[in-house]
Amino acid sequence: MILNNHVIPFQLGNNTVRGNIVRLQTVVSEIVKRHKYPANIESLFADTLSITACLGSRMKHDGVFTIQAKGTGDVNTLFSDITSDGSLRGYVSLIPGFSNLESNLNLLMGSGHVSFTLDQGKHTKRYQGIVSLGEPSMSKTTELYFNNSEQLETKFLTYNYFDIEKNNRKNLFSAGLIMLQKMPVKNSFDEENNEEIWKNSLNFLSTLGKEEFLSNNLSSKEILYRLFNELEITVYDEIIIQDQCRCSEKKIRFAINNLSKKELKEIADENGKVTVVCEFCKTKRIFPS
Repeated sequence: MILNNHVIPFQLGNNTVRGNIVRLQTVVSEIVKRHKYPANIESLFADTLSITACLGSRMKHDGVFTIQAKGTGDVNTLFSDITSDGSLRGYVSLIPGFSNLESNLNLLMGSGHVSFTLDQGKHTKRYQGIVSLGEPSMSKTTELYFNNSEQLETKFLTYNYFDIEKNNRKNLFSAGLIMLQKMPVKNSFDEENNEEIWKNSLNFLSTLGKEEFLSNNLSSKEILYRLFNELEITVYDEIIIQDQCRCSEKKIRFAINNLSKKELKEIADENGKVTVVCEFCKTKRIFPS
């Protein structure tokens, strides 16, 4: 049985197509489990975490990559981020009394937008791209962003086990994806060949089944070679992803110390204590006001 949480970059056809395979075992299952969301939200959240890990793994400097969706529907916030050292976290904000059984992102979130933000510190320019909500899934929304804003033909195929009965999830990865991107053509001579490799890579990817991808009995490299061996595949070193929140007692205490007496009184209980629960990791901390 293969247990791991990683992103593995690869390229096809001498960098005609580049991609990532993301397979997350305990990271996604632990993050999702602590929030106790309905099954349809668990699935949406798992796909978003996988996409965040995929895109955030490209960071070349210390920083944070964030995906944040804001909408007017029953799901009003969908948030996940990852640091350059692979620490992943996230949460979903639902309206009180949430009972929506939809799996369609647009029907869950209504009108709004999704932002993709890369912040690699003071020595680099902060980058943010925005796309309107309107697609049925986070994978389709992300494809739209790359196709329109980045001018890169992109395909995401996401998988997770949250629509499978819990007693049937044994020996399965909890979530993951394969991303393919068609790289820009260097000259007109290569255009026809590049297009052929791109179409073939999409055709091969379409043969991948959910249980095959999620199976713990197959390594990520075995999956890649099964799919793309005919396309001159090059596979790179894996990038480890971890379930790690960035909250701390020190940060929270600093925030509390900067509140006014009136603000402290409003949030303190009858014993004068302030209880803070992290939105991401659900860690509960109690402080004297």
